[in-house]
Amino acid sequence: MTTPEPAPPYRTLPAAHLGDPTAPLRWLLADLFLVGAAGILGGAPKTGKSFFALELAVAVASATAAAGRFVVAAPGPVLLCAAEDPPAVVVQRLAALAAARNQALAALPVQVIVEPGVRLPDGLDRLAATVAHLTPRLLVLDPLIRLHRADENSAAEMAVVLDGLRTLARATACAVLLVHHTRKAPAGGVAGHGLRGSSDLHAFGDTNLYLRRLGPDAALELRIEHRAAPCPPPLRLHLRVDDAGPALRARFVCEEAAPPDPLRERALTLLRQATPTPLSSTTLRTDLGVRKQTLLALLHRLAAEGLLCRTGREGWTIRPPAVPGPEHRGGNADLESAAAAAPLRAP
Repeated sequence: MTTPEPAPPYRTLPAAHLGDPTAPLRWLLADLFLVGAAGILGGAPKTGKSFFALELAVAVASATAAAGRFVVAAPGPVLLCAAEDPPAVVVQRLAALAAARNQALAALPVQVIVEPGVRLPDGLDRLAATVAHLTPRLLVLDPLIRLHRADENSAAEMAVVLDGLRTLARATACAVLLVHHTRKAPAGGVAGHGLRGSSDLHAFGDTNLYLRRLGPDAALELRIEHRAAPCPPPLRLHLRVDDAGPALRARFVCEEAAPPDPLRERALTLLRQATPTPLSSTTLRTDLGVRKQTLLALLHRLAAEGLLCRTGREGWTIRPPAVPGPEHRGGNADLESAAAAAPLRAP
């Protein structure tokens, strides 16, 4: 009789080796969504979920702030799976959001999965292969209900889908955002309790975003729930659509948004254009035309936010994105709105 092989132990590491506890959080969009995070954008029907998800996609792809407030700390390619809206509507919205930023959609690294029938968890391997091929910074899956055949009220069935997506996010440092419906007013004032389906959906998110329509003036309330960072107070958003010019323009505006800092944006643009070559403080000061004290204060503030790093005496450069080591990679790790169901129109 053959003696069965003993089960191999799980691989472990000393807790102190898992990461630097003093390292700043790595934000994809500052104060909104982390690099490699997994989360949900939830809300009732016709509250702008799909449109706002596209706003985040265009922001990341164009390295411009989302809703005029959330600075893109780690810009890069974006992958969309829009399983409900017609392609023409998706393209129209993307182009309008890009035009409001003085960008052409054709110049932005936004890829859309056009093959029908993406189904999870069966399609997780192909989704992981697509992420490995395109190396996006953000993956948007909209809406979740169209992408699986599990019983949403079954924690066991949904866990297979959600765990697979979380593993994909962790293994590739690609943030995963699921667009999902709410079914009722949240119990106890917790927005996530209103998500349709298993309570695992609320527990799934590193960050969950919730949109709620406030009244007939089309104002939206955005609630942000973080697992590892302080949660800001609710914010008020407006979707502004301008069809007066040659190109349709659409933008989300946050009422509480601080005015943009032109010096900050100019400095980041110079550094991104020079990447990977560092720029010295002298070069930056000359190009920006500012005093030394002003420049140093800005550079140290950007470094504290995790956007820049200093390379010895050579100067400053954009902090490279975190790349998961081999021990953190999975098997494939080489790896809506007021306008949601209708064409864009001026409010």
